[in-house]
Amino acid sequence: MMTGRHTEQMSETEATGVEREELTIDQIARQAELPVSTVRMYQNKGLLAPPTKRGRVGYYATAHQDRLRLIAHLQTRGFSLAAIKEALDSWNAGQSLDHLLGVGSVAPSLERSPIRLTPAELVARFDGVGISQAEIQRAGKLGLLQIDGAEVVVEHEAFIDAGAAVAKMGVPVSEVLDEYEALGAAVDEIADRFRSVFERHMWQPFVGGELNASEIAELRDRVLQLTDLATSVVTVELHDRFAEFAADYIERVPPAS
Repeated sequence: MMTGRHTEQMSETEATGVEREELTIDQIARQAELPVSTVRMYQNKGLLAPPTKRGRVGYYATAHQDRLRLIAHLQTRGFSLAAIKEALDSWNAGQSLDHLLGVGSVAPSLERSPIRLTPAELVARFDGVGISQAEIQRAGKLGLLQIDGAEVVVEHEAFIDAGAAVAKMGVPVSEVLDEYEALGAAVDEIADRFRSVFERHMWQPFVGGELNASEIAELRDRVLQLTDLATSVVTVELHDRFAEFAADYIERVPPAS
């Protein structure tokens, strides 16, 4: 996040060991493949925050680059600058763009909730079963966690707790990670199928012109409805499959004499 003050930027660089990229308006425009006048226009319209000034020169940081990429992405999806401004204003007010489009409206228990743990606290979650350094590294490669200095940032606490619970039921942590990786591939396939359905049958009315606020709301409602339906169907089907195999194993147990 930009602080607007060079001294604070320097202290952050020193603390993290990561140098913050700073670009002049000519450099950031060239990187974004935009005219300098477009960058200035985005600033005037409130789409892009002003740069940090040192003397008479303004410097743009990573956050500005990210914002320009986001604007370009939304434009390729058919959003007008006015609609993008409305979206960004909602974002700045505390809502995410996912929320604006309706894809963030999931049950609280399904929302990702990152937490920070010390390595010892992470290992303690797997008390009684253990987790090796190699398994921690693999979890990082799968996107479940990342190392940030002396702390471990767990991207979704519920996933780690679920993995630990399954491990305590007797499944090796390495196999838990195998299944998580396989699950990710299966979910990607399911999501791609629903996305294809959406693009073939629901996206077409919005193609070919700029979207106003009411059309964004309609698009959001369609995405939200499809998200809820897809989540419900997958949940019910998965529950039924588990019930079937549970019944199968129970039937194998000989009756009490």
